[in-house]
Amino acid sequence: MVGIGGIGMQALADVLLGLGYKITGSDIQDFVGRDRLESKGATVIIGEQTATNIPADIDGLIYTSAAVRHNSQHPEIEQAKSMGVPVWKRSEFIGELMANKIGIAVSGTHGKTTTSTLIALMLQEGGLDPSALIGAEVRNLAGCGILGNSDYMVVEACEYDRAFLDMKPKIAVLTNIEADHLDYYQDINEIKQAFAQFVQLVPKDGLVVACGDDANIREILPEATAKVIKFGFNPSNDWVAKNVAYQNGKMTFTVDGIDTFLNFPGKHLVLDALAAVIVSRHLGVSDAAIKTVLENKFTGASRRFEILDTIKGVTFMDDYGHHPTEIAVTLGAARDYFAKRKIYVVFQPHQYSRTRLLLHDFAKSFGAADEVLLAPILAVRDSAEDLKSVNTEMLAEAINQVSHNATAFKNFSEVSAYLKSHLQAGNVVISLGAGKNSDWVREFIEDYQK
Repeated sequence: MVGIGGIGMQALADVLLGLGYKITGSDIQDFVGRDRLESKGATVIIGEQTATNIPADIDGLIYTSAAVRHNSQHPEIEQAKSMGVPVWKRSEFIGELMANKIGIAVSGTHGKTTTSTLIALMLQEGGLDPSALIGAEVRNLAGCGILGNSDYMVVEACEYDRAFLDMKPKIAVLTNIEADHLDYYQDINEIKQAFAQFVQLVPKDGLVVACGDDANIREILPEATAKVIKFGFNPSNDWVAKNVAYQNGKMTFTVDGIDTFLNFPGKHLVLDALAAVIVSRHLGVSDAAIKTVLENKFTGASRRFEILDTIKGVTFMDDYGHHPTEIAVTLGAARDYFAKRKIYVVFQPHQYSRTRLLLHDFAKSFGAADEVLLAPILAVRDSAEDLKSVNTEMLAEAINQVSHNATAFKNFSEVSAYLKSHLQAGNVVISLGAGKNSDWVREFIEDYQK
């Protein structure tokens, strides 16, 4: 498995190891989750990816698209081809797995991980014993990939590289559609075209569960040939979340006669829960099982509003949010949850191209924070032109035109020094981003408690 450190590849490795396959994987850098995979029997090679990494008894090779992005002649892949064994892109292989399953593919710009997790947990609680491939480690699933004994398979389906078009879903969930991955797609119209193709993959006897509050989703739904169920807050939807309120750290709401709650703040999570309830009800899961998951079993996923620790009265939280909408809803939920406590946000922008193209949207996303500390942008799939087009100083200036609370730093060490000299008991530090900020906040916690 080339690029085994990616969370999606880890999930697939979890499932294949459970099926009894012998797994050898490589990655250019070490990763969280390596110990888990090795404890299950995987061989993990860290460092240079060469032809010698390929075992002589290999039966097939799976690679992540990131592995070949800058190297179309990847030595491990070329070696496997020369040996005459099958070679699959990760999404292609998952599509093959789904072909013989009742596949449930969860797509959308945001909310995929939470929705996939909730569906998997509800199917488990309902006795349907699903397999699942999820884009984060989930505490109650003991990893990011689970192997069940039934025909049900829950997959988090990403639109990047049109990977979700390799899926073979019987049920598709659409959470929302926004401009993202603009290093791959030209614009929002091209993104909508890809999602239209995705809903067309669902057979006529299948089901499309879609957020009817989202204008972009409503625009592409006529392309579906399967039955469509729309959900949301708007009364025009087929399923509507009612009586939505934030109370004492919980989101309470009513859906189709079920009065329930989630132990997390954030109105956006109610939409994720609503999608999961519809899918689970459709597959015969009882209301009792659904309530058990929402109110007790769902304890979150890694890097999704994850509260790490409280040290010297300072609470530390980590979140994967790296798109303006994700940041805005996460910080809005954090403001509800932490009330009047001072919130420091440490944000590492992910991609120069995303930062440049969505600069003005980013500028409006941090209003709920008291201070925004910006680490240098993480380059991912960026061209030489992208690298010259934007920097954190420009982002700080844009934020300050809206909320006057951002500072750009040259590195994480400067961020740490600033926090050490300013933090007081009662403060909150939120690490935001899809880059190295997650490692930084964990290291900072260790240092801060000394």
